[in-house]
Amino acid sequence: MRYKIMFGLLALLLVVTGVSAQLDVAREMRLKYGHFMRIDSVGTEPSEIAPGGVGTINVTIRNAGDTEIKDVRVQIIPPSGISFLDDVSKRQIATILPSGSDELSFNIIASPTIEEGVYSSYIIIDYLNKIGDEMQENDTFAIIIKSHPEIFVKIEDSEIYKGNGIGDVTITFVNNDIADIKFLTVELSESGDYDIISPNRMYIGDLDSDDFESVDFTMKLLNEKDYVTLPLKITYKDSLNKDYAQDISVDLRVRDAKDLGNGGVSSTLILIILVAIVIVIWVIYRIIRKKRENHYKDGVRKR
Repeated sequence: MRYKIMFGLLALLLVVTGVSAQLDVAREMRLKYGHFMRIDSVGTEPSEIAPGGVGTINVTIRNAGDTEIKDVRVQIIPPSGISFLDDVSKRQIATILPSGSDELSFNIIASPTIEEGVYSSYIIIDYLNKIGDEMQENDTFAIIIKSHPEIFVKIEDSEIYKGNGIGDVTITFVNNDIADIKFLTVELSESGDYDIISPNRMYIGDLDSDDFESVDFTMKLLNEKDYVTLPLKITYKDSLNKDYAQDISVDLRVRDAKDLGNGGVSSTLILIILVAIVIVIWVIYRIIRKKRENHYKDGVRKR
């Protein structure tokens, strides 16, 4: 009886030891054939996509293990406002060999109404390892939506003409692109052709897409020229706070007074003169009419 009990305990110990060994082997295999899929790189081409623009998401994945990986499925989940263009969101690769890699591309298009900014996107990779376990890797990456600002500059109005070499010059700045502009500042540089009477640096602020703003500079011409070049330096930021600086020159045409239709006299003065003439004519007419009426009355009395 004693031998039977000892034999039973020994058998149980062998069973437990065997199960434990199997568990250790399974654990070691899972550690050996675990998460070996790596995302080497993910990004867009171009790096900045304009609203309404198209681009490509490029992904490079790598098998960092020493065994092959099978049934690899790569999925991209873009943010709202970005869609796949003639493409799908998922790619499948049958096998990636040890230390092997693969490159994938996804064609995308940004909505014309999407706002500029940095958007988080997701990449998910599902695959089977050597022992058939379902594995998953996931990560995030950024898609930048932004276009490059464009500013159109023109002289809107001028009080300066030959014979009147001092006055305001109105310069208009037009944002004729889809990118918004922030913190726009304009500086008129000094020149030997004029003196700047007003401050030479003006702050405009934000200039949204398809919008415009104007600034006035008061100046005095120092010589007689048909054209005077006004060198401007403009600084601003885009929607992602990237700094921009541009040097722009605009030509001020100095017209003759007769070309402006005022003969060297301001329109206000012309209006005053015309009103005065009308008043004088009316007064003279009243005087003549009154004399005629008095003459007529005197004639009636004599009869």
